[in-house]
Amino acid sequence: MKEGEILQGEGIKIIVPSSLKNLSLIRALVKTYLIAESVSKKDILRLLTVIDELATNAIEHGYNYHNGEISFFMIKEGNFVKITVEDFGAGFNRLKESKSEGGMGLNIVRGLVDNLEIKPKKVGTKFEILKEVEEETK
Repeated sequence: MKEGEILQGEGIKIIVPSSLKNLSLIRALVKTYLIAESVSKKDILRLLTVIDELATNAIEHGYNYHNGEISFFMIKEGNFVKITVEDFGAGFNRLKESKSEGGMGLNIVRGLVDNLEIKPKKVGTKFEILKEVEEETK
């Protein structure tokens, strides 16, 4: 599969420059994929919120608004959507996750998915998400 290519049943992989300007592009590609996979509108909205939070975190905290890349991989397998969001920036700071002001994005993500794993890397952070979804009724 080529990057940015959407193939039903084979997932989608997107690599974009880490810029807030690209959030709408990411949302459009993710939404197109989820519609093609017949995911319900309610679950699409939830997953778009998750993607927004993780992409914004990567831009703000991973790269501190400097240049970099964010990689997204998404696949629907049965009634589940698996999403991987990865940056190659500063890495995840668990101390920031628990601060009282700000830092609520990951709590929002946890409330919208069935499983969230945060995997610090040597360079950057990988977030793996699993979400059970309903199919759109016609």
